[in-house]
Amino acid sequence: MDMTGFTGMVDGWEERVRGMLGGSAVPGLAEGRMRVLGAGMDSVALLVEGGGGEFVVRLPKGRDGAEGVAREARVLPELGERVSLPIPRFAFLAGNPLGPGECCVYAAVPGESLGADEWRERGMLADDAVAGAVGRFIDEVQGFPVGRAMELGVPVRDMRGEFAEDLESVRAQVVPLLSERVGRALVERWEGYLAEAGNFGYTPTVMHGDVSLDHLLVTGNRVSGVIDFGDLQIGDPDFDLCYLFMGAGAEFVGRVQDRRGRAFDERLRRKLVFWACADSAIDALHGIEHGMVEFTEWSVRRIGVALQEFGGQAGVL
Repeated sequence: MDMTGFTGMVDGWEERVRGMLGGSAVPGLAEGRMRVLGAGMDSVALLVEGGGGEFVVRLPKGRDGAEGVAREARVLPELGERVSLPIPRFAFLAGNPLGPGECCVYAAVPGESLGADEWRERGMLADDAVAGAVGRFIDEVQGFPVGRAMELGVPVRDMRGEFAEDLESVRAQVVPLLSERVGRALVERWEGYLAEAGNFGYTPTVMHGDVSLDHLLVTGNRVSGVIDFGDLQIGDPDFDLCYLFMGAGAEFVGRVQDRRGRAFDERLRRKLVFWACADSAIDALHGIEHGMVEFTEWSVRRIGVALQEFGGQAGVL
């Protein structure tokens, strides 16, 4: 979730970041042109043009983001040897001038981040070669040895336990903000996901955890790199299709699955629909817990939209 529109930068952020870069081993980096690339729940990304190239600075906003950067620093060097697309290769870590832990700096991964409309305009969502590249990347990440990932600190996700716990919080804090019809439809989807034993019969794998169109960088009409590994985790491999389903649609996910030699069956579709609907509810929880009124209101509206768009719940809005 890109939260750039809901995230304010702390006063004096640019001076602090330049001070940090001034202590690095990359000459001229501190004097480069700097702009905000985007922001998520856990970190802010800046693009710095200087030091003989373009560099990305990712700055954690809290403890979770700091843990993610530290985990990436351990995992990405080994993962980078296994994947066929360029991914971030950290030039260095440094004390985070805007928050806890360390921030990371790396040479910009080639390509640009595009929205779904631009992917569609370039014909990429209908391109089997693009679907094949995305599917191959997912398989390469999921082929990383689980035991080694655990040694490197990649967390194991209990999908059933986490979503059961989230449901209790959603009932208490989010459902009261919804219309009766939307709240009922959301809870029914949630309970249906938890009740279907087959949803939890998967073999855990390493997952990128956030394979979305904006994290698949594009050059021309091909995927040229992948970014944002802060959500690396071990869990249900189907979850790596969740944000593609939300952003690119069922047809593209089906194309990816076909290129992987895997089915896009009704069970997978139901899982993806649930995750798409639950995503906005969990965002709303985050907004409530952190006092982000505007973001909470936006997320609450998105729940009804998601139920209608992905779940076929006619008339929920």
